[in-house]
Amino acid sequence: MKKIASIDIGSNSILLLIGEVDKENILVLENEANVTGLGRDLDKNGEFLLESMNDSFKVLSSYVDLCIKHHINPCDVVVTATEATRVANNAPDFIAKVNNELGLNITVLTGEGEAYYSTAGILFDSQIQDEQISIMDIGGASTELIKVDTKTKKILHSFSMPIGAVRWNNWKSSGVLDEKLSEIFDNYSESLEKFHTSKLYCVAGTMTSVGSIYLGHKNFKEKDVNGLEFKIESLKDLHERHMDKTVEEMLTIYPFLGKRSQTIHAGIELAMAIMEKVGNNQIYISTYGLRYGTLLLGEIKGEFIINR
Repeated sequence: MKKIASIDIGSNSILLLIGEVDKENILVLENEANVTGLGRDLDKNGEFLLESMNDSFKVLSSYVDLCIKHHINPCDVVVTATEATRVANNAPDFIAKVNNELGLNITVLTGEGEAYYSTAGILFDSQIQDEQISIMDIGGASTELIKVDTKTKKILHSFSMPIGAVRWNNWKSSGVLDEKLSEIFDNYSESLEKFHTSKLYCVAGTMTSVGSIYLGHKNFKEKDVNGLEFKIESLKDLHERHMDKTVEEMLTIYPFLGKRSQTIHAGIELAMAIMEKVGNNQIYISTYGLRYGTLLLGEIKGEFIINR
């Protein structure tokens, strides 16, 4: 087995996975997640905020220390970035700083690439038995929907919408949420039609956090959350019970949320809006995703890379 590391730089959180890997197995050595809000106020400013970049840089620096501890050279780490880094005007400056000072080489993924590697990650979940599944990956600035044949591992349909938990929060506070949401759902109506399904397989931080809230946990326990299933009615009930709670109250009740407490309401509301569009009534939570896919597959295909 080969020891390797992957880092997923999202619009809201940055994730690290270090493991010993062969073709079908991962022995997890380190599994870290930190919310840095890299994509906060991106639509308003068109670029990353200095505070968000600094927070993200500090997290990446701590991840480099962990990699070195495991004798992994930073330049060998598979580092991917998604929607926020695709669109921020100052993303090239951030990428260059991370490379020059930390030795990490950031690969900016296309939406198709994000779907491809997220699919590889979720299919690592041995509990999944359905022959065809529909995956929802809610990030900070984008949401991917992916339909895949689990036997052939072929992606049948996939698309990325420019809306996530951070963007939902920003648009809501700016009073433009209804207008933006209507525009996006109109633009992607044909794609959404292809995803009418009774069950959605949900990955990424928003929905895994929802799973932990559903269980009433103060601390995140991956083994309890992975494979969790519940009805959409339970999600609506969870939202109704928590919607009036402040960020501070949510953090007190669920300390594991950390900075995600600032966007968890937005993430839940976005999830419910999408689920209503695709006629979903059953939710499956998977803690596997993009970082597992890049760890398993290694190098990123050239067709999935955006040069910034």
